Amino acid sequence: MRVEQLWRYPVKSVGGERLTAATAGPSGLAGDRVLAVLDERDEVTWAGAVPGLMRVRAVTAGPGVAELILPDGARVRSDAPDADARLSAAVEAKVRLAGHRPDTPDAALHVLTTTTLRTLARALPDSALDVTRFRPNLVLDDVADDSATGYPEHRWIGRRMAVGAVRLRFTGGCDRCVMITKETPTVPHDRGVLRWVARELGNTLGVYAAVEAGGEVRATDEARWLD
Repeated sequence: MRVEQLWRYPVKSVGGERLTAATAGPSGLAGDRVLAVLDERDEVTWAGAVPGLMRVRAVTAGPGVAELILPDGARVRSDAPDADARLSAAVEAKVRLAGHRPDTPDAALHVLTTTTLRTLARALPDSALDVTRFRPNLVLDDVADDSATGYPEHRWIGRRMAVGAVRLRFTGGCDRCVMITKETPTVPHDRGVLRWVARELGNTLGVYAAVEAGGEVRATDEARWLD
């Protein structure tokens, strides 16, 4: 196996950035979900409540700072004085940005395989599917045979893997919600995706991993089993 894609999401519930390398630690990738979106009650909100968030992307602009790419292509830094107003207008809801510290070490990284993505695409030929629907941190190319099907990562729970300098322990499946139905910059809104995942896969797609030993991980790194 090898790392086929590596993704970071500087703002929780907002689209992210594809990377060539990143540093992983107990909280996940450095710079991942360092900001959250708060609603009018000053509570963390998500794309299920504010669907327009999934049409926004964020890239890292500095420590604790992201540059937001709005649906019309305009860009605004999260530390700009008008960032909250411009994001609110873009998502048609009153929101603001705030610092965020991920506190789920057993779900530090979200992992999918190319086999799972191919299998889902074959099961849903009328749906537009890409990784932006599912927001993984790592996409592993687990088999060389493009005809292979199935959901291999669902059998990995409890196992340990080395990916570059990083050591992972797979802790559980990723329960899905309405976020995978939302429109992103590359796929349209599609309720059928969640209906199929709930009916056929018990609402689980992909797995979470804890980082037992941190370090650098790069796209194309080999992934190998430790047990």
